[in-house]
Amino acid sequence: MCAIMTPVLFPRSILKTILLLLSLTIPAREMHAAEVGPDVGKHAPSFELRDLSGKTATLTAFKGKVVLLNFWSTLCVPCTAEMPSLNRLHAALGDKGLHVVAVSIDSSDRPVKDFVAEKRIAFMVLRDPEKEVFFDEFAGPSLPASYLIDRNGIIREKFNGPREWDSAEMKDKIMKLLKKDERRGL
Repeated sequence: MCAIMTPVLFPRSILKTILLLLSLTIPAREMHAAEVGPDVGKHAPSFELRDLSGKTATLTAFKGKVVLLNFWSTLCVPCTAEMPSLNRLHAALGDKGLHVVAVSIDSSDRPVKDFVAEKRIAFMVLRDPEKEVFFDEFAGPSLPASYLIDRNGIIREKFNGPREWDSAEMKDKIMKLLKKDERRGL
């Protein structure tokens, strides 16, 4: 008698977690940014998520503002390592018009809240516990994944892997975008 094997079905959230863990095993430098996620020069996908206090926030609410959108997790060492430099960037350029928005893909709120409190993160942190925005809208290239979005909601640059966000080079790049958009009167 021959046994028939039936496939094991996993809930979508478990499959997304497995894909995320697999993506963390591939160094970001080996991934080609142009091949995954929304294209540079295209509108950033719209989404609606909750912040750490449960308040709803949307990406479209930032129209008219320059946004650095960062996807991260407390389980991702490069992600947590770059957070202090994101905080310093926010402190340096926030009053000049830059909005840093970090989207945590952690399944649980507690580690995110603890990390944000411990590191005194001053910018907006949103939650994507089902990883739907990360995988479905931004094609989850790797973590950390960041997108520099202009005042019209257009992705101007994307970054896979950690960065030193408050470096002179990065600040200059963002200031050019802030000034360019200011000159247009947007």
